Amino acid sequence: MTDDRRGGYRGTNVRLRALERGDLEDLRAMVNDPEVMRFSNSYRPISDVEQAAWLEGVVKNGSAVWFGIEDARRGASRLVGTCCLVDIDPIGRKAELRVRLGDPDSWGGGLGTEACALLVQHGFLEVNLERIWLRVFDHNMRALRLYEKLGFVVEGRLRRHDWVGGDRRDTVILGLLREEWRGAQPKAAKKRKA
Repeated sequence: MTDDRRGGYRGTNVRLRALERGDLEDLRAMVNDPEVMRFSNSYRPISDVEQAAWLEGVVKNGSAVWFGIEDARRGASRLVGTCCLVDIDPIGRKAELRVRLGDPDSWGGGLGTEACALLVQHGFLEVNLERIWLRVFDHNMRALRLYEKLGFVVEGRLRRHDWVGGDRRDTVILGLLREEWRGAQPKAAKKRKA
């Protein structure tokens, strides 16, 4: 991860940056796409007003860190998704990770993996977390593989916990501890103290 001069983080194919008012149309298009939202337990169309209120709430929320995901391979800075750490607990030093690639053309190309890796690194090195956890529906095999590739460990299962697409689904809980993450980093990344 390198700090970007424009206030974000750049990987090989991804740039994480602050969400902006100019993203509202792209954000709304993402959450209004049923295919993008199929792994969410609630879906309904969102208006311009609702999307603007959501973004304003995100900016004001002191217990969350949100980033827009840009596909750096496309040249122009185009928003393809979002990722965040929410419910940041500065005492317990833990947070929940969430990610959404809202551009189907970006699926399967490793952008989600790289964005999550940058976000995890930000969480451990910049936010000073000891634990990052997440939840994923049991039938979202692509996401489960992504998280396990990054070192997340399955910690539990909430049986028939969510209603998704007209069906009861299990929710899988995964977690990653700072020392597990450190142990999986290449030597160059380990030199930077957390």
